[in-house]
Amino acid sequence: MKLPQQETRNIVFVASRLIGESLRSARAVKKLDRVSLLGICECPPGDDRAEVFTDLSCVGDTHDADQLIAAARGLGEKHGPLEQIVTAHETLLEPVAQANEALGLQGISVPTVRRALDKSCLKRTLEHAGIKTALDQLITSDADARQFVGKVGFPIVLKPLGGSGGLATWCIRDVEQLEFALSLMQPSPENAVLAEDYLDGQELCIDTITIANEPRFYSICCYRPSIMEALENPLIQWTCVMPRDIGGDLFHDFIEQGLTAVRALSVGNAMTHMEGFLLKEGGVSFTDATLRPAGARIGPMLAFAYDIDPYLAWARVAVDGRFDGPWQRKYAVGTVFLRGMGSGSVEHVRGLDAVKQQVGKLVVEARLPRVGAAKAVTYTGDGYITVRHHETQIVEDVLQLIAQTVQITYNQPKLSAPSNGAVGEQWSQRLQHFDKQLYKPSWDDDSLPSL
Repeated sequence: MKLPQQETRNIVFVASRLIGESLRSARAVKKLDRVSLLGICECPPGDDRAEVFTDLSCVGDTHDADQLIAAARGLGEKHGPLEQIVTAHETLLEPVAQANEALGLQGISVPTVRRALDKSCLKRTLEHAGIKTALDQLITSDADARQFVGKVGFPIVLKPLGGSGGLATWCIRDVEQLEFALSLMQPSPENAVLAEDYLDGQELCIDTITIANEPRFYSICCYRPSIMEALENPLIQWTCVMPRDIGGDLFHDFIEQGLTAVRALSVGNAMTHMEGFLLKEGGVSFTDATLRPAGARIGPMLAFAYDIDPYLAWARVAVDGRFDGPWQRKYAVGTVFLRGMGSGSVEHVRGLDAVKQQVGKLVVEARLPRVGAAKAVTYTGDGYITVRHHETQIVEDVLQLIAQTVQITYNQPKLSAPSNGAVGEQWSQRLQHFDKQLYKPSWDDDSLPSL
């Protein structure tokens, strides 16, 4: 007896540009059973990328839900009924959710996206579930910000309600910095920002695979130092460390509260990424969350820790609503992000030969700064090197060696001693790149040189 043939599923993948992480995510969706992959993007890709898709529709702005809806309808008319529209990009989650709802397709709902991505909504949801967050206040005027400082004192953190890369997130340490930040951010009822009490401690993230609102997998990664410290000090080559053993007392409360927080967000089927602190004074506090694979190379680091395909894992969750685990954590993994003092464009990169000679066998992936490229504006730098080993301490030691060995110089002199004027210049530069879209680092390009 011949079994009936299963119907092909028309899945639409949305990305502003089909390069790097977005292209790898799209290819993963194509690997799923019975999938015909359609695409919506802003820039037509090269021939090799076009081969990933049965058809592509180009729009002026992928963040405009109306344009996504029109493009998806056009693809449906040409190729038959659509099953779902998906994206792996944070700032596209809401317009994609709006398009799915408008077309009656499955996917994460608009309220779910807002509950996680709007930082004010996130905090209220977590607080209702008994999860501690930094003391905060929604700022819609300069007076609100001054009132918040009067209540908690300096330092405070000012951040937008959306966005990424820390481009418009600032640690405010005195009145002069506060006034300058307010002049840049211009808070209003239409352009609210969030003020938070400054948290001091070990910053961590917890990543989950959640099916039908229940976390089925979790992983911990340590930020060294905190993102805020890295943003404030351009000399720091920021690192992420994924310890091999996460089952001890150190991470227990963070994991338990993180999983409770994910359940409270009711995300359905999603990869989640949540950040928070092990506070110096004791306890746990959470700061941010999203419903996508983690940035800062954390997704690819999962591949090296577990020997799995993280892009296929995301596609299975987002499209099939399935998790193919359990997985065994085989290695500790760490990434150091390469940058230095100065501005302009990359002029020299020193120390790479020494790194290759001393620890090259432990390097599993690298994208190196390209001479002549403009300096990155945030803490994830101009390149990165990822290493792994069975022992966490060896990974940490190797990352420290790389950070101390690799030196990047730029074609404009390094800044003088830190001052409010220099801080203001850095803030202004970062704000130029912030338009509430997901910041794409220069190293998210497979053509960059490796070690």
